[in-house]
Amino acid sequence: MKIFRNIRFLILLTSVCISLAVYLFVMFFVPSGSTQVVKLTESYALISLGYLYLTLLAGPFCYTFGWFAYQGLYLKARRALGVSTFYFALLHAGISFFAQLGGFNGLSFLTSGYLWAIIFGAVALFIFSLLALTSFDFAVSKLTFTKWKLLHRFIYLAGIFVLAHAVMLGAHFSNLSNGVSQITFVALAFLLLLEAPRLDKLLFKRFKVPQFGISFLMLALLLTAFYFSVIKQSFGTSAVSFDIHAAHRQLAQTTQQQSTFANNSKLNTIPGLNGDRNKRYTVSIATDPPNPQAGQDVTVRFSIYDATNGNRVSLFRLLYEKPMHFIIVNNSLTYFSHIHPVQQGSDFVITTQFPKDDMYHLYITFYPYGGIEQQVGFSLPIGQVPNPLSVSNSKPDASQTKTFSNYAVSVNTHGTLKASAMSLGQQTITFTVKDAKTGQPITNLKPYLAAFGHLTMINQQTFDFIHVHPYNLTPPAPTANGGPTVDFLPIGIYGPFTPGTYRAFAEFNPDGNLFTADFTINLE
Repeated sequence: MKIFRNIRFLILLTSVCISLAVYLFVMFFVPSGSTQVVKLTESYALISLGYLYLTLLAGPFCYTFGWFAYQGLYLKARRALGVSTFYFALLHAGISFFAQLGGFNGLSFLTSGYLWAIIFGAVALFIFSLLALTSFDFAVSKLTFTKWKLLHRFIYLAGIFVLAHAVMLGAHFSNLSNGVSQITFVALAFLLLLEAPRLDKLLFKRFKVPQFGISFLMLALLLTAFYFSVIKQSFGTSAVSFDIHAAHRQLAQTTQQQSTFANNSKLNTIPGLNGDRNKRYTVSIATDPPNPQAGQDVTVRFSIYDATNGNRVSLFRLLYEKPMHFIIVNNSLTYFSHIHPVQQGSDFVITTQFPKDDMYHLYITFYPYGGIEQQVGFSLPIGQVPNPLSVSNSKPDASQTKTFSNYAVSVNTHGTLKASAMSLGQQTITFTVKDAKTGQPITNLKPYLAAFGHLTMINQQTFDFIHVHPYNLTPPAPTANGGPTVDFLPIGIYGPFTPGTYRAFAEFNPDGNLFTADFTINLE
């Protein structure tokens, strides 16, 4: 057929096939959950960048190397290459913005640097959309060739914005010594040097500068200086990726190096960390009755003070929709309760019951104005505490799937969990929820406390408490549905995790039926 001899049609068809092939490859060979989303966004971004480069290269390459046998075909293909650039950029933007960031609500969680990177990418995508819409012959005839050519020169501006977006946000550009960064630099240098003769002509036309290769010489010097002063200096260094958790990881690494981070402005817009990290607080606890017994109503009251002056603290921010979260476990870690005290003046008060005589461990998290999210732990004897205390000697679960009520829950640690790696936010934990009877994936997880799941981990030897943030920090809409997978990203923003055996309590809310799934996992 004649249409299959059309180079533009073949390029567009190939682009669609490539996008489908990448999608299927990621779905089948990349672990499910957030990892798939990240791989898709990265893959489509790199492919879009490749198409953009081929589009920009067409003119200078063919004009410089006039002997190139296929220059007519290459120049004709340029419009289709540009449309493919927009196609993959749109796929990248759609998946990263809605699946990874969570839409417009997620913008409030981002630093100014992240927002600027998104703005640069959005402007470039808008330019690509205009160029794609006007890449067809009828658009050229409507605009006239002169106006069309002027409009399509904006691709150079879009290229600058794309480069800024990639360097600021792309994981492959977080360390300029890696392979993708090196290839990009070499390709960009080649393109700029090919454009040098046209720049010489422009300088001669405008300013009568002699055409003896001054642009080529200046570009060569600048590129050489940039390589040795920036890129070569990156070899052997590490950098943190500018993903949505980059600042969390940076804070974790800084904390564990015992460095000061109080004035690091990049961290000030992270939920729970927007405040003075040097501020300290004390908390007092009182119970009514003073000697609580099992099976009776016990009113627990928390009073919070500024540790520097003893003044009561009464202003708090919401943290996952509540000003305070209260976790209760018994000494053997067989009982778990997650409840929410109510603020009364400067105190937080709640009435609850403890199921049996035992030593209980209480953990509260709160977020005072002026400070950052705080975690405080207590131990509270209830009734006649057994002697010796029953302790948890649970072994890590042999099966990664357990049944809770009507639901089968699987946990995937994506390999061996390393305390050191988890502390720096380098490992994720994925839970998958299915119907216990039918095995069908549960896709109607409802938001509970601004997330599709909550995860608490407690060391059964030391009772160290870890509140694990959901991987997606963007609160879903109240009517949104999630599942079947929920990803969590443990990060040691208060210090490194200790190796050991942990009891993990994951809370999910399928169609309003809130339940807790508990697993025993090991950290090496």
